Amino acid sequence: MRRSLLQPIPELDLAAKLLDASADALMNGNLSLARELIAKADFPQIIEYAIRLVGPMTETVHRQTKRPKVLPKSQRDPIRMPSQKIQESIFSRDRWRCRFCGTKVISRKARSVLIKYFPEETHWTSEEFRRHTALYSMAVSLDHVVPHGRGGSNNISNLITTCYCCQFGRGEWTLEEMELFDPRGLEPIVDAWDGLSRLKRFRARAI
Repeated sequence: MRRSLLQPIPELDLAAKLLDASADALMNGNLSLARELIAKADFPQIIEYAIRLVGPMTETVHRQTKRPKVLPKSQRDPIRMPSQKIQESIFSRDRWRCRFCGTKVISRKARSVLIKYFPEETHWTSEEFRRHTALYSMAVSLDHVVPHGRGGSNNISNLITTCYCCQFGRGEWTLEEMELFDPRGLEPIVDAWDGLSRLKRFRARAI
């Protein structure tokens, strides 16, 4: 059994530190420094890592090569996702870290602020693999431990914070099928990381 589909690469943590500093710079009105830090966080190694996870399935990474059969919609929880308020509470509970790989994840609202103010550096295009690598790969996602399509509920006990890559890399496979430990058995890492969610306050003030 393994903790995550892939061991996270060092550039993910470095990108988080750079983006954390860029958020502080933006909130302090230093747009030039924020712009410089965002550009530095755009590591090509991260998109290579992401493609291995969200691209074609391989036995090496996914232990599977075909998508599983899912239940008919009539047999699933009729609510696909919980409310935004509940999602935010889960992200806070999990300290804005992927419960699988441990990568620091980024609030989607905060990402929107950075895209708005720094369109050139974030280059948020319709081509997902050409976007800012860290803002793309480290986006926060809400994952069902027992996949929704396999009968998983929206009970808080079945919901965890993940990075975009771990969620979409696993898809509708169960933990057992992907040979993954149940991440709920490990306590979240507690530190000062807030997923850049403090930028929501900046957004409310500045826009």
